[in-house]
Amino acid sequence: MNNEELLQILSVKVGAGEISREEIMSRLSDRGSIPPRRDRTSHFSLTKIFYVLGALVALVGIIFFIRQIWDDIGSGGRIFVTLGLGLILALIGSVLLKTKPDRWLGQVFHTMAGFLIPGGAMVALNEIIGLAYLDSLWPVTIISGAVFLFYLLLTVSHRNEVLTFFAAANGTAFVYLLVESMIDGPFYRHDDIYAYLTMIIGLSYLLLAHSFRDSWNKHLVGVFNFLGAAGFLGAAFSRVFDSVPWQWLFFALAVGGLLLAVYIKSRSVLAVSVLFLIAHFIYITKEYFADSISWPILLVILGFLFIGLGYISITINKKYLSP
Repeated sequence: MNNEELLQILSVKVGAGEISREEIMSRLSDRGSIPPRRDRTSHFSLTKIFYVLGALVALVGIIFFIRQIWDDIGSGGRIFVTLGLGLILALIGSVLLKTKPDRWLGQVFHTMAGFLIPGGAMVALNEIIGLAYLDSLWPVTIISGAVFLFYLLLTVSHRNEVLTFFAAANGTAFVYLLVESMIDGPFYRHDDIYAYLTMIIGLSYLLLAHSFRDSWNKHLVGVFNFLGAAGFLGAAFSRVFDSVPWQWLFFALAVGGLLLAVYIKSRSVLAVSVLFLIAHFIYITKEYFADSISWPILLVILGFLFIGLGYISITINKKYLSP
């Protein structure tokens, strides 16, 4: 008797009530065919909590220690306790990622290094050249690009999501500094350029989140979806003020965010889109109806509209986004 015939016989007997599913499962479990599952979720969660707390406490201790000795150690010492210490922590993290004594330990050291290296690079530039004497932002931009390249190479080498996050963060900073250096002017005179640049970066984050699915960066999908949606819609919302075409366009963009959330099954994109849609409704009613006698009535209607949006978002979450 082959497996297919045996399964058919069992199916017939279960359907006829001659044997129950529980009895089959109990008999198989007694014979060891179904090994008991060991839930390690709590163990991993506890380990990660200790690692995160340890990294935070150590980082705060390093910062306070550097602050206490800052005026007494000279230029070389300042570079060492910032950039040098960050590179040492990154080296330790890379060794731990290669040897893998623990899944998370290398990430902890790279996380601490990720907060020290960018600032340490600027400290080194200030101690060597002096930021106050710079005529342009190009040296700062070049150093920022070097830090981005450093983390990009580490990401390619170790294929780790923590390094991917710091590569993206430093790459974003480099892009903003590059644009600032190219236009050579104060921020407030070119706010429209930075708004469109932020929209482009937000879209790139969403594309990165899509490419991270089913990859070693899958844990960053939610983070990049949130940052991408918040950056894109936030920058677009900044164009709404005193611009009638943008006021109409933003409705379409926010609704498009809701549709995108359903398509990519992202709760973070859904939440950001709903919040910005609510903010836009508030702005429109305040802008055009604040001095009207119907303003209280509009507030009541707006309140029920928000309740409806909340119900729609919950429905979308249950129907389309829940696994």
